[in-house]
Amino acid sequence: MENLLVPDLGGFDNVEIIEMFVTEGDTIKKEDSLFSLESDKAVMDIPSPFSGILKKILVSAGDKVSPGDIIGEIELSFSEKDISNKVIQEKEPEKKLVIDADQKVEIVETKSNPDNIQRPGAEYHASPSVRQYARDLDIDLSLVIGTGSKGRISKDDLKLFIKNGLKEVGLGNSLSGIPSVQYEDYSVYGATTELELSRIRRITGNHLSASWQNIPHVTQFDEADISNLDSFRKEQNMSILAFIIKASAAVLKNFPYFNSSLGSTGETLILKKYINIGIAVDTEKGLVVPVIRNVDDKSVSIIASELKEKSDLARKSRLKPEDFQGGSFTISSLGGISGTGFTPIVNAPQAAILGVSRSAMKPVWNGSEFKPRLMLPFSVSYDHRIIDGAEAARFTKYLGQLMEDIRRIIL
Repeated sequence: MENLLVPDLGGFDNVEIIEMFVTEGDTIKKEDSLFSLESDKAVMDIPSPFSGILKKILVSAGDKVSPGDIIGEIELSFSEKDISNKVIQEKEPEKKLVIDADQKVEIVETKSNPDNIQRPGAEYHASPSVRQYARDLDIDLSLVIGTGSKGRISKDDLKLFIKNGLKEVGLGNSLSGIPSVQYEDYSVYGATTELELSRIRRITGNHLSASWQNIPHVTQFDEADISNLDSFRKEQNMSILAFIIKASAAVLKNFPYFNSSLGSTGETLILKKYINIGIAVDTEKGLVVPVIRNVDDKSVSIIASELKEKSDLARKSRLKPEDFQGGSFTISSLGGISGTGFTPIVNAPQAAILGVSRSAMKPVWNGSEFKPRLMLPFSVSYDHRIIDGAEAARFTKYLGQLMEDIRRIIL
């Protein structure tokens, strides 16, 4: 008999089972789907690592699980029994954060423990990603109180552990030093309704807040004459966003700092040789940003096809974790709704983000007379530690030129 465990979910923890595909007594093959999970930004099917007969199922739709949780038992087929074994990774020292009698924070090395393997007799439970996070912060997980399912420790629990430790040594109430907002009892002024934010909105909100606090933002505004481009895209029955994505890739090749990220020390700059563009998609559950990879190597028609596919999957919550990974630049388009301009927040650790607003007909002076032209307002927010204002102005100017002359985009 072999236990069935929830695999590593790419950093996701405490996620909900939304659909079961098997029942006790079923004969299944390796890689058959057992159930479907809804993570922060995606829905994914979890496959069986073995072939055999399901003897016991310990979960059902609506339950929340994390990597390493036992979800059932399977009687292996003969071939699976022959190859089944356990792999224990090499041991490495663990450390813990200790506040001594003199109110000093010390790092104390403890006995070694197999990487991502729970110590025999240990009372804590944590996913592989949380264990790695704890090692990076030199925290002994046995000192942390887990608030998740079955006492599982989350990254939020680790952050609270550090925050409480800093309070004890008199370092304030906030790791960032930003004063907290004072909330009121709004119900005393009239009727109210309190709604729980979706998981996606909570995760996105935390990320945007961190991006805003850590990046010195500057936004450059511009506009482009897309009269010819709009006529051509209508002939081709394609979204104008596909052309903007392709044009952005061409500009990024000429302005590589916009396709970069600061190194972990803040003293180096990582220039990316690939151009993977994330596209912000509005869904009922919140904003998600799937990534279209290697945009510079793809035609506009292929980009349009991928854009539609990923947007449809996003709105159905069917994107996979890898669909969100590897982005080097982001585009947020509100052109289909309204607005003449906005300041998008940089998607850290990227260096810049393009915001596209709604196009409108305007009288444009051509040197001898005013002519009606379809003008597209757009903006680029950027990390001022990496990019200066003059470079940003050149970036938007070149992007505008490409959108005005579609031949440059296609060629």
